[in-house]
Amino acid sequence: MIGEVAAVLSALQALNSGIATLKEGKGNLDSICGKWAEASEHYNDVEKAKAGAMSYKDALKMESAKRQLANFDQQLSDICMMQGQHDLYKSIKRRMEESRLAHEKELRIIKLRKAKLKKDLKLAGTIMFTWVFFMVFLFAGIWVYRQP
Repeated sequence: MIGEVAAVLSALQALNSGIATLKEGKGNLDSICGKWAEASEHYNDVEKAKAGAMSYKDALKMESAKRQLANFDQQLSDICMMQGQHDLYKSIKRRMEESRLAHEKELRIIKLRKAKLKKDLKLAGTIMFTWVFFMVFLFAGIWVYRQP
């Protein structure tokens, strides 16, 4: 678990260094967008894999990563606007929104599956307990019936 969160944080560090390079005018907007996509994918993968099962410390780190991604989004918007490429930013955001909606849908499905599994396991436990109790009661009844 720690390695997965560390991967998200390292992707964010690479993204931040790319932003600094881009602000200096030396960087390439395409490479920054690639790093952004990579960091977002890492974040989404960890969130998907560990939905509702993170430690408090890891959850705080993931929240920090989420805020850093939102901060980068604002910085990218500003940079694109300065370079006269706001249509590129809108296109990127449209695609990311589609991806985010698909990600949220997948997370809902995963959480529903986990809830259904928990419910099914509880039902199976209840059935098993009832069966065992019934069998014990049945064998006790037979034993009492056969006593002289």
